[in-house]
Amino acid sequence: MKKILAFAAMAVMALGAFAQDMYVGGQVGFWRNSGDNETSFQILPEIGFNLSEKLAIGTTIGYDYSYDDGRKLNLVVFNPYVRYTFFRNGNVSLFCDGGVDLGFGKAKYEGESSDTAVTYGIGIKPGISYSLSDKFSLVAHVGFLGYRGGNDASGYPDQGGIMLKGNDLSFGFYYNF
Repeated sequence: MKKILAFAAMAVMALGAFAQDMYVGGQVGFWRNSGDNETSFQILPEIGFNLSEKLAIGTTIGYDYSYDDGRKLNLVVFNPYVRYTFFRNGNVSLFCDGGVDLGFGKAKYEGESSDTAVTYGIGIKPGISYSLSDKFSLVAHVGFLGYRGGNDASGYPDQGGIMLKGNDLSFGFYYNF
């Protein structure tokens, strides 16, 4: 029994030490294009761990909904990444996230359900972070360089290259432990 209590105490202390390098946050987004009858909504909580001053790992796990002229797509998304911070000056940091984007769910078109919809991608997302305090940061990603696609049920075409448009601009926040 003493060994179990000692092990539990050590585990709690180790988690406390690691928590200093953890961050949580995320993004929420909504977009409506009435001209093309398109709507999208995302809620993407995020958790990460700073391995060093320049390197971090993390993931977003969330929900992505889109409606495009009668086609509804509901996805659970999982996007692990590695972050490299290449510039830091005061409260401002510039970084790149290299990651994999995965989504699984169902598509419906005119009330008919499809097979499982799958989306995928691999690429780099540049970003900027501004520290409001030791605990809070605002984060923005702009653009994407890589490859994205999906199966037939998802309706996502295979595409690749570099995108620097408003649809690839996202804002979020972080709380650092």
